[in-house]
Amino acid sequence: MLQDNYTQDLPIFKGVTVKYFRESEDNNSYEAFIEMPVKEHHCPHCGYITTYIKDYRLQKVKDLSLAGKPLKVTINKRRYICKNCNSTFTENNPYIKRYCHFPQRFYFEAIKETFNLQSFSAIARRFGTSVTSIIRWFDNINYPKAELPSCIAIDEFKGNADGEKFQCNLSDPVKHKIIDILPNRDSEDLCKHFLEYTYDERAKVKKVVMDLSTLFRSVAKQLFPEAKIIADKFHVIRVVINSLESVRKRIQKEFHDAKRKWFKRSRRLLLKPEYKLTDEDKIELNRMLNSSRELEKAWLLKEKFYEIFRKETRTEAKKELRDWLLLANQLSVPEFQHCITTFTNWRTEIANIIGENVSNGFIEGSNNKIKVLKRISFGFQNFRRLRNRILSLI
Repeated sequence: MLQDNYTQDLPIFKGVTVKYFRESEDNNSYEAFIEMPVKEHHCPHCGYITTYIKDYRLQKVKDLSLAGKPLKVTINKRRYICKNCNSTFTENNPYIKRYCHFPQRFYFEAIKETFNLQSFSAIARRFGTSVTSIIRWFDNINYPKAELPSCIAIDEFKGNADGEKFQCNLSDPVKHKIIDILPNRDSEDLCKHFLEYTYDERAKVKKVVMDLSTLFRSVAKQLFPEAKIIADKFHVIRVVINSLESVRKRIQKEFHDAKRKWFKRSRRLLLKPEYKLTDEDKIELNRMLNSSRELEKAWLLKEKFYEIFRKETRTEAKKELRDWLLLANQLSVPEFQHCITTFTNWRTEIANIIGENVSNGFIEGSNNKIKVLKRISFGFQNFRRLRNRILSLI
């Protein structure tokens, strides 16, 4: 047990005198009594030097836990009086700032916890303070406008903040870092945000990665004239996969229950690239394809589409995509009409995937973290608070 009159300097009490440091009578916490050494003070009103003490005031504060036990600190504050102007003032204390109820390190540690994936309520419980206090301290954080990198990824997510259903995520897919969170996905507001940067700053952006959003593409073409727009490979392939799945679902409705369940269980064979299939998988796949000519055509279109990304140059990829579109028109699978329309409008951006090692992978992962953050926090009504949490977390 620590003894009374423990006056040795402690790191947490640097610059003050510790009169005692001990365990409480119930041994459930530590108690400390501190004060500033008596010294000359300059009057904040007239600058006159004084050492006259008017009175004392005791302030009890809660510090961070020490060795698993709460630390309760009593501060003996002196109030000085100036003999020149007769005004009074309280001495400055490096342990705790004026008008504060907690020492500085308490605030810093609490704010640091907001950089982890947890709710304000969980942080408040851990530090034994109110949720509103944690939120108030966190709201003092201000993230300035970030510098634009050479490569930008852009995507939307459902944030439901400040009356807007969707917010916009701007990230650096190379350094795996979020650049900024924008309050909505409106094209006018997106343009307004990017116009805050000079033309030279925007000209440094050489690549913009996105899903198949015509809104994002029009903004990128307008604001980043020097940038190459790259469609995200995952989203492009997903369009084909969804069309193939739609064909499978339509076909299997015609089957009896046992065959329909077998088709559903074996759908991974349809989706997996042919070169990844084992001999047993190929036998099972042929059984599925022999069940329907429409399904066989859909599977062929999927396999032919993969060939586009095996080309070495964008010119070859463009030609392969053009051939694929002709084949898709010839085979006339209804579910692939959406693919034909979409890929016809995105031929250049899809071909730009070739030779590039960037995607929306990081931004999709960060959007999943944002979903978790929203769930444990029961949502965010305040957009600025949502933005700060995301920027501090990811």
